[in-house]
Parts: sequence; structure tokens; C-alpha cells
Amino acid sequence: MSRFAATERKRVNLRTLQTERLAYAKPVSVHRSGATEEIVMNTKWKWCVSALFVLLISGTFHVGKVQDARAGQAQSVTATPAASTVASQTPQTSEDTLLGTLPPELREAGAAILREKDDEAREQLIWKLLREAGGPSGGYRVTPNVRQFVIALVDANKCSGKWQPCISRVSATLKETSDPLLRQALERWISSHPDPEVAATALDELFEVSSNELAQLLERRIDLAKASRDSSALRTLGRAQERLGSYKWGVARLPSFFWNAPPVFSVKPASAPIRVLAISDFGTGDEEQRLPADTMLKYHRAHPFDFGITLGDNYQDDGAHSPTDPRWQEYWASHYPQLGIPFYVSLGNHDWGSPDGPAAEILYSQKSGAWRLPAPYYTFTAGSVQFFTLNTVLMSEAQLLWLREELEKSTAKWKVVYGHYHVFSALRGDNDELIKRLLPILEQNHVDLYLCGHEHLFQHLKPEGGVHFFVNGAAGGGGRAVHQQAYDRLLFVAENRQGFTVLEADGTSLTVRFIGEDGGHLYDYTLRK
Repeated sequence: MSRFAATERKRVNLRTLQTERLAYAKPVSVHRSGATEEIVMNTKWKWCVSALFVLLISGTFHVGKVQDARAGQAQSVTATPAASTVASQTPQTSEDTLLGTLPPELREAGAAILREKDDEAREQLIWKLLREAGGPSGGYRVTPNVRQFVIALVDANKCSGKWQPCISRVSATLKETSDPLLRQALERWISSHPDPEVAATALDELFEVSSNELAQLLERRIDLAKASRDSSALRTLGRAQERLGSYKWGVARLPSFFWNAPPVFSVKPASAPIRVLAISDFGTGDEEQRLPADTMLKYHRAHPFDFGITLGDNYQDDGAHSPTDPRWQEYWASHYPQLGIPFYVSLGNHDWGSPDGPAAEILYSQKSGAWRLPAPYYTFTAGSVQFFTLNTVLMSEAQLLWLREELEKSTAKWKVVYGHYHVFSALRGDNDELIKRLLPILEQNHVDLYLCGHEHLFQHLKPEGGVHFFVNGAAGGGGRAVHQQAYDRLLFVAENRQGFTVLEADGTSLTVRFIGEDGGHLYDYTLRK
């Protein structure tokens, strides 16, 4: 059997799994044949490659055979009430049996979970059990000694109402262990759990696992292209990375054409001095966002900004759900449009936390004149500066090639690159991926300044290869403190402070200012050339 046919068989199995799930939700009669459809490859090779990519996504779910044991014989499936049909597919477990899956020292913690009636309290107890179970993950992975118990909680509808402590931890553990018990549990919840929310959540989580597996396969091919210095192949494979989407914070994807960066555009004439407001980690809708936002407006009245930029985490929770998400009002529209300036936006990890988050934020550009996000990465000029906006959450090879080419073409006096993730930081530590993949491009193309958010900690760090590194504080998500003791790259830090950054540039100087949430001046540094 050809690889294509084998992959198609996996797709048929997945379709059968989805059909069975739908059969439980709607009482109907289904006539089903066990025959497996075959695909005849009689179209052009390019169509086949495209189709194979789609089939691979489905195939990596590793859905086992779900056909009836009497496959090959025509059969009629008589409809039954949805709830009873689904319940018959879900293992029924007594509380004693549930506790028996735990080691003796954890059974009292398990009993407390089963006794608790309040969802939020039960969720905390589940996190407590996962931490007590041990392992280096601090409760973010399901260790072998509690796996059966956690799975049985979901089977018995005894996890918390949010399901996240159970299903997401099963998924996270599966990424690292490939334990078939975990995969089988997710597949079973998709196809037969009586709660459709559980089925939908398990589907999202298994999709994320599969995306991770596909990304690892794609990385191997990218390594071959790098070894042969094949830039054309890297561009093609980089676009495949973008189609695959972000999978580290939940699977979020964009249509391929959303990734097309526009040509460089101009915001201010080349001869004009500019003052720019930079904000990050702000979308909460609470008092912690209101105070720095009010201070920005006061600062703007005294020292007018020409435009603003965002350094990601425009939503501090799970990202926008649509361009009309009601949170836009409290996270954005209530604060920043009254400055009367446009903001050139970048995306953070929380913005990628919703499956539709990146698309919603790009499309919101059509609803708000103050919000400008033409693509996940793009470049523009303003005065003597050329700005390069990056999508650091999904740093594809296509984006890196684009950045190198745009930097090489730039004739601007100052080159400023901004995005969400840090390269160096005294909080989480240095970002090895960006040091390896992004930093050489910045150094080789004489970038003057890299500005980011993410850390919620104002920092100025020692330059590397002529590149100066600044980290903005949060403007709503709360301030943080240094975690890396004796960190030797720090030139300045302001702990547990919120606020914003101001950039001022002309033909001879580029100044970075940190302003606290109360309007107090925290730090400034000027580059000259």
C-alpha cells in the first residue's frame, strides 16, 4: 500500500471518529459500509503534495481503528437517545476504584478532590495533587503515579468545570512522553464523552499535540535546507511553518495570505524628528491598566507623541475571540484612541492564546483607526528611523529571510526592531532560540536597538554586536522582579513598576526613556552617531 493510501486510511479513520461523535449528539439512523475508500492519484503532482499536507495533519492524530468488528458487512445503526449512548461509551468508575489508582500517600488528597463540590476549590485541590505527586514540572505535567486517577476524573465527570487541570495537563504530558494511555484517553473523550465541552476541549488539545509533532518533522527538513544553504527551500518551508501556526500556547492559525507583509510604508517624513510611545502587556481592563493609560494621556499633552507601537500581549488573558469581542472596549477603546495617534501593533504569546486571536487582531484594524496591524510582521519608516515589527511567538524561517532582506535594503539612519519576546533578561533568563536565530541577523545588519515586552520588568542590558537591548515594563499586567541572581548583563532595572517607554529620534540621536505608571522619570539613555 502506498504512503498516500495509508495516509488516506488514517483520514478515513479520523472521519469515522468524528461521525461517531456526531451520532451521539443527534438521534438518527446511519447506514454504514466497512469498505475503505481509496484515492486514485490521477491529478498533477502539485495537487497531491498539497493534499498530502492536509492528510498528514489528520494522520498524526494516530486514531486507532474505530470501525465495528463486523467491518465489511453492511449494517444499520439504530438511533438511541444521545445521553445514554454516550454514557455507555464512557468507563464507569466508583470512588473507591478511583482512589485505588493512587499510591497510598496520595489517596487522602484524592479523596478531598472527590468530596469537594465547589468547582474552583476542586480545581485548586487538583493542582495541589499534581504538585504533591512530584516531578520537576511543579504540577504542570501528570506524573505516572497519578495518570490513571486524572484520566478517571474526566471519565467520571469529576474534574473541575473548567477541565483545564486535567485535560490540558494530559495533553502537555503527552507532548513529552508519548504515553499511549494519554493519547487513548484524549481520543476517547473526543469520540464518546457525554459532555460536549470535554469532547471539544480534548479535540483542541490533541490537535495541539499533533501540530507539535508536525513541527518537529518540519524542523528536520529545515535543518537540511540550512545545511545546504538553500534559501529558496527555507522560504518555502518557512511558509509551511506559518501555515502550521502557533502550537505552544494553544493552536492558533492564520490564512496564508494574512502572513504577506506589505511593502515598506512611511509614517513621518524622513527629515522630521519623532516621539514614539511604546506599550506592552496591557490588556486587562482593570485598575492596573487604567493608571498607566491615564499617565500616558497626561504625558502626551505635555510632550505630544507622533504615534505609538505595542510590544505584544495586547490581551493579557487568552487573546481576542473576534474583531467584535466585547473586551476590545475595556482593553483598548476605553484608553488609547483618545490620544489621537495611530499605534503600530505587534503580537505576544497571549494574543496567540485564542485560536482566532491573531486573525481577530489583524481584522480589528478595519474597526479602529488607532489600531494598525497589517500583518504579523512588517516594516515602516518614520523620520530618521526604520522600524521592523516582528512576530516573535512564531519566528518562521520565512520571517527571518524577510527581515534580513529588509534590513539589507534599509538606508535609514536608525534601525529599530521590536517584538514581544526578549533576547536577554534578568527575569526569565536569556532566550536561547532568539540568540541563535535572530541575534546574528541583528548584528550583521547593524541594528541599533531591539525593544521588547513580555518580562513586565524595565531593563537596559549590555549591547551585543553593537545592538542595544531594552525591555519595557507592563502597562496593565503588573510589574515583576529580577529572578536571575548575579545576572551580569544588567545596566538598569526597575523592579515591580509599571509604565511605558518613550523613543525620541532625529538625525543625530536616539533616546530611550522609561516612564513609571505615576509619570515619574525612571531612566533614559541616548545613542548618538
